[in-house]
Amino acid sequence: MLEIVPLSSRDNQAEAIRSIKLASDVSLVVWDLPGPCAVPPRCARQDGEIIAPLASLRLGRVDGGTRILWALRPRIPLRLVVSAGTLGPSDRIDVDPADPFIGSDITSLVEDLDGRARVSLLTAFLTSWCGAFRLSRSPAFAEVVQLLAAELQPGNAQAMVACQPTRDTTLIEFATSADLGAIASAHLVTAQGVRRLACEVYARKPDRSGRRGLVLLVEGDATAFPSGTLVLIGEHGTAIRALGKSAKGPAGFLRWWGTRRGDGALTEFLVRSLSVKSEEARLAVIDMQARAAMPPKAAELAAFQPGAEVDLALSLDGGLLVGGWFRDPQGLIAGIDHVAAEATRSLDKVWHLFPGRVGTDEGTGGHDATGFIAYLPHDKPAGPILQPRFRLRLKTGGEISLIPKLQPIDAATMRAGALRSVPLQHATGSLLSTTLGPALAEIQGRVVKSVAVAKVERFGPVLDEPLFSIVIPLYRVLDYLRFQVAAFATDPGLRDQTEVIFVLDSPEQADDVSHMLGGLYRLYKMPMTLVVMSANGGYARANNAGVELARGLIVNLLNSDVIPTEHNWLGKLADKLGGSPSVGAVGPKLLFEDGSLQHAGLYFQRDARGTWLNHHFFKGMPGGHLPANRARLVPAVTGACLVMLRETFSAIGGFSEDYVIGDYEDSDICLKIREAGQSVAYEPGVALYHLERRSMRRNGDYMRGIASRYNSWLHTQRWDGVIGTLMDKEAAPSELPKAVEMTHRRSAA
Repeated sequence: MLEIVPLSSRDNQAEAIRSIKLASDVSLVVWDLPGPCAVPPRCARQDGEIIAPLASLRLGRVDGGTRILWALRPRIPLRLVVSAGTLGPSDRIDVDPADPFIGSDITSLVEDLDGRARVSLLTAFLTSWCGAFRLSRSPAFAEVVQLLAAELQPGNAQAMVACQPTRDTTLIEFATSADLGAIASAHLVTAQGVRRLACEVYARKPDRSGRRGLVLLVEGDATAFPSGTLVLIGEHGTAIRALGKSAKGPAGFLRWWGTRRGDGALTEFLVRSLSVKSEEARLAVIDMQARAAMPPKAAELAAFQPGAEVDLALSLDGGLLVGGWFRDPQGLIAGIDHVAAEATRSLDKVWHLFPGRVGTDEGTGGHDATGFIAYLPHDKPAGPILQPRFRLRLKTGGEISLIPKLQPIDAATMRAGALRSVPLQHATGSLLSTTLGPALAEIQGRVVKSVAVAKVERFGPVLDEPLFSIVIPLYRVLDYLRFQVAAFATDPGLRDQTEVIFVLDSPEQADDVSHMLGGLYRLYKMPMTLVVMSANGGYARANNAGVELARGLIVNLLNSDVIPTEHNWLGKLADKLGGSPSVGAVGPKLLFEDGSLQHAGLYFQRDARGTWLNHHFFKGMPGGHLPANRARLVPAVTGACLVMLRETFSAIGGFSEDYVIGDYEDSDICLKIREAGQSVAYEPGVALYHLERRSMRRNGDYMRGIASRYNSWLHTQRWDGVIGTLMDKEAAPSELPKAVEMTHRRSAA
């Protein structure tokens, strides 16, 4: 039996104490004190035993008094002693788990509470108390919250399930007062219980009436959302809405977003939030932007007025790479800004400028213009935004919106755009370090990550224990494949103990190469393996993929345009490995078609910018040039023909895959071998023909020169000190014969 023994009202120390049922097994003790309560009141069993679980809350009343709440789960009837301290009032109350639930008791909880207290009460119910007492699945507690919500915010304001971007995400739209502040949490209350929504919130700017639209991106299937009450706990209050659905069901994501595509901040929110949830969601936001793209916009005014265009705007995880041009005949341009939801940043504070020309609409002639490129680092990834927003600022105070065309999303096309963004002569060390370098590093990482082995095709039986593995990357040029296979097949030192692995880095040629190798196998009966990459990942990625499949004790990394002309050439090179000093890698003499020297080892020399470049000893001299016929240790050898133990290749991590397209990986791996305590040797007793860079000439991105400039810069950043020490021990080019010195000016293949 519930027994309440209040203090006499004449004591004027306390008002009624009462017990209210929150759920089937959770009760709430409510005690009103007439004034502020500085000392937290205590609630204990009369016999002194600990009450657990127990939660308490102090709430302010409009009359200056205090309402004290204790939530507890009584297993048996309890007599409680409540006290406001040694000098304050105290009382007793009996709490029985069999007490009935009375809805009117709930509504009385909010009577006389001030605004802050009402928010605190609902927040406690939905957050800490719901978890502490495991009330989320209690229909009785859900009814309590529904009643409380109706008391706090009467009316029938609605939130609508707007659309479903993916199978497991839903967008909910509604409006609230801007006074609500930042949203701390969102909860859905239904007849079945209380559910805290895993969601992210986008808030539009308030309108003139002080209202602002909210978009909730919620995890969950829109079709599974039941009707109920949506409760948002804000920084300064609560927002309570009846969650509804259209009779036709949620709108399509594209249709919903298409009417809102002008809201750039909303686009940024959706792209950033959805792209990290799943691959399906990332593809959805890419498709969303592509299908409802904004028309590109440049500042195209009269010839005597300012003009500008952003033609490169690559949204990367680490930052935004921006390129374009402006024309300012009257000096009216103050700068160009990147406009984003979280911040507006000026390109002109960090950009690099260079002279250029802009063509006319008719395609003839052009105007002088200033090109620019800038890199704006991100605090957090922005996601694949295909049309970032910009504005041209004028000194008159005016602004002109700039919208780039849809930007590429695949890594290879992004890389090509970045490599074309700056003229070679303006790719300074400062520009590479602050702008192009960080962007290319991330893009190259994406290229490598996106490329994998798509298919492995074997021609003929697999050797049980091959001694050698020859790994040959193929990229577009197949002109010399027949000559290579013929040379291998007719070499008794190779035929029975070598596996030949071709790695095709241009997968569009897979059928042609497969047909060609099949015919060559039928002709020569020499087993071969074809590894087809999923896309062009570059020299390093292709070689690493080939060596991963190799089983030979010794690996030979060989270019597709290197042709042997003598037998047992690979065995002779392999014999030079090991020994004292320990040789970790060896390379042969390489000759041009006319018999002149292409390679007799690599050395390094700084250019005018202080960057270390790779050079070939004695390049261009006659093949019989005596200094080139001396076997010796060298700083490095070319990757056109590089021989080492497979164990050594694996121990140093293979080729570094962060060089772009194909350059400097060979000297890099040689320097890694040196770092591991081994040396690099040149062996002139083996000579092969190298038809230099025939495949590279078909790669337009490389021939623009920026890739090579970037690679040499990266190589220098990584190995500057090591190369400096190494070259101090080598003969300076000025100490070599004058005729030889002239040949060193061409960089390595």
